[in-house]
Amino acid sequence: MHKSQAKITQLMKRTMTIGLLGAVLAVAVGFISTNAISATPFLMAGNEFSPIESAYMIGHVEYTVRGADGQVKQYAQGDNLIVERGKDCAAQMIFDNSSSTACTITSGTTGFNFIAIGNATGAVSGDELQLDFDTLVNTGEIDRTPGTVTIDASGTDTIATITTTTPFAFTSISSTTVQQSGLFDDGIPVSGNMFAMRDALAIPVTSADTLAVTWKITLQ
Repeated sequence: MHKSQAKITQLMKRTMTIGLLGAVLAVAVGFISTNAISATPFLMAGNEFSPIESAYMIGHVEYTVRGADGQVKQYAQGDNLIVERGKDCAAQMIFDNSSSTACTITSGTTGFNFIAIGNATGAVSGDELQLDFDTLVNTGEIDRTPGTVTIDASGTDTIATITTTTPFAFTSISSTTVQQSGLFDDGIPVSGNMFAMRDALAIPVTSADTLAVTWKITLQ
């Protein structure tokens, strides 16, 4: 082979080798770059705290009105508002029931197992402490009664059910409209701490009627 042809052949081989190395290097750099970008979230996620499932509470209330014959006259249900004082008291009862920093807990309380009803029409807000009262038209809390508590912990959610042990009776009044209900830790009217509240019920009752209330608090 002529010397010039040999040099050309060697030059071509060298060029092909450089090109091949360049292609391999380009692929490698691209691979590293791609993995560097996509790896960042994984590395960050590995260093972050894992999310912890937190429990929260949902309240639901049912109302059943029966006439003098015992037949159901009206049934209503709806969700409620768990007020700020209720959340404060719940946290204190769980973590430090000897303190009164967040909530003054009545001595000897057995928990939020008293149900109250009222006929005032004020709007409910998260900072309510009692059922609304209007002195101009003499409306407010009508009655308060103890409830029977059952706790179902069999499923994923825990459900506390508070049902009026004895339904509300209205023998002392001819008629009224129940507009509000509340869940308390004290059996004395207009007293104690309120856990949850519901308004705008618009449930008419007469002196011959009874009203049963069932409150369900679900912890998820």
